[in-house]
Amino acid sequence: MLGDTLGRRIALVLLSIIALLYGVSQAGAPPSQDPKAVEVDQAMMQAMGGQEAWNSVHFVRFDFKFTSEGKVVRDNAHLWDRKDGRYRLERMPKDGKREIVLFDIGGYERNKQGSAYVDGKKLEGDAAKKSLEEAYASYINDTWWLAMPWKWTQPGVNLKYLAAQPCGKGTCDVVELTFGHVGLTPGDMYHAFVSQKSHLMSHWEYVLQDGRKGSWDWQYVTSEGINLASNHLSSDRKSTINMGEVRVLDSVDDAYFTDPARMISGLK
Repeated sequence: MLGDTLGRRIALVLLSIIALLYGVSQAGAPPSQDPKAVEVDQAMMQAMGGQEAWNSVHFVRFDFKFTSEGKVVRDNAHLWDRKDGRYRLERMPKDGKREIVLFDIGGYERNKQGSAYVDGKKLEGDAAKKSLEEAYASYINDTWWLAMPWKWTQPGVNLKYLAAQPCGKGTCDVVELTFGHVGLTPGDMYHAFVSQKSHLMSHWEYVLQDGRKGSWDWQYVTSEGINLASNHLSSDRKSTINMGEVRVLDSVDDAYFTDPARMISGLK
């Protein structure tokens, strides 16, 4: 349970994003994308390393550390096999106990299977089911905060160019993302601010269908020529979402996806 009002409010936003993105991933509706917005998107893809390079990435190692008003309220460590769908999530200790969840993304979507461990002991029954549900939700949510700019062309995502506006010391192209009739919260709307100089999305604002609003600044790191988020700072400067030491990797020992004792911290 989050310990402060701001933390709870941001957690609700995260859950809304999870619901939306899960629905988008299941939808097949053709998107509406105006030419200027597509032009901005294509320039952004090139600045981030190129779509072909991103598609060829095998493994990604990253964290999701959400801090609100100086308190860490979520601390996840991820290892993502983008080619074969294997996933490892290590979650913040609960009562001094660290939780490890191993699953296959496609397999989970089909049959909800995987393995969950607390202090090395395998969970069974409802406890395992709950752990897997939460881990899959973290995968959907946390990879969105890691790689949202790479996801603009997902099925059902509509892109609309709004305007060029001042941002920071430069100018940004503002693109609106909406989601048509997909997801559990299709009324959500995002405004992405893409720097005309760097062609990276430096800021986003959202208005959720229930009226809640927010905005975050984005910072990036480059690994193997690929740009991914390294940190996010809320508009009120009270919260951060830090992605840790983000790394793109060509190879990883298979044991990381099968052995709960093989901790991500030991990955070189």
